[in-house]
Amino acid sequence: MQILRELKKQFVIPSFAVLVGRSSYLCLLLLLCTLQLRADVTGSILGYVRDSSGAVLPNATLTVTQTSTGYNRTATTDGSGQYSILALPPGSYRLTASMAGFENGVVDNINLSVNDALKFDFALKVGNVNQSVSVDASTVQVDTASTSMGTTINSSQILAMPLNGRSYLDLLSLQPGVAPANTNTGYNDRAPASGLYTSSGNVSTDGMPEFANAFLVNGADVNETKNMGAGLIPDADSVQEFRLITNSFAAEYGKFTGSVMNTVTKSGTNSFHGTLFEFYRNQKLDAINYFDSTKAELKRHQYGGVLGGPIWKDRLFTFTDFQQTRQVAGVST
Repeated sequence: MQILRELKKQFVIPSFAVLVGRSSYLCLLLLLCTLQLRADVTGSILGYVRDSSGAVLPNATLTVTQTSTGYNRTATTDGSGQYSILALPPGSYRLTASMAGFENGVVDNINLSVNDALKFDFALKVGNVNQSVSVDASTVQVDTASTSMGTTINSSQILAMPLNGRSYLDLLSLQPGVAPANTNTGYNDRAPASGLYTSSGNVSTDGMPEFANAFLVNGADVNETKNMGAGLIPDADSVQEFRLITNSFAAEYGKFTGSVMNTVTKSGTNSFHGTLFEFYRNQKLDAINYFDSTKAELKRHQYGGVLGGPIWKDRLFTFTDFQQTRQVAGVST
């Protein structure tokens, strides 16, 4: 219920909707329901707040702040000293626990990935509220609430890989349980809608058929409807992270028996940031066909960039990406 409340805060039907026609109102209501029922691309933080003797502290205040955007959320502990902060977008966070008569507890450098449920407990000491005890979370983050198996790969790892064609879906074959070769050549007849890539990611996971995988981008289903491959593949520079869930995923990912490919794209922050790139290939290092007298010509340029930044600091951000592929490729005669 708390997740639904948070989603309703983000997608509220404006009051003037009642003034327009009934059909327009129903369209807005349908859009709201669609946004609420999409797959979850957020994470959560939970735990307990106690004093130094181990006694629970009800009504303690928890504040979590995303360091790149200033976005923050607050929660209070219940009668058992437990708190939970749900529906947090992936990113780096700072968590603070405070209560009158106690020193503040701070956990820095919390790296929250998609579908994470991280637990942080506090043991507050009696003291001045202006004092605080800080802990670095980078070495103690453990997801103890989820039983799903999967691997999260972030942007720096994606861009460090030698991807021929710059499709991050080629990294699926690096995950345990994934067979990169298709057993049915029919799955190669439907390319992604972007037209830049030849592979739609139809791989066999844990022995399941190639059409049994889900492909999600920011929570939206992007499976194409014939071979059930990825119909949309974002530019590698615009991907914040992706997670391949191969086993025991939650019921929100219904109708799929293979794996779930959950991709989250980058967003703007309080500082302007971006990258430019160009990748060039030619035939110089290619081998010559035995029956050809010359090498087939190849000139392939992939270039583009990404740019993000603030429109209204701590409130509104923008992010955009562009990629273009130009290719001249000869064929063997």
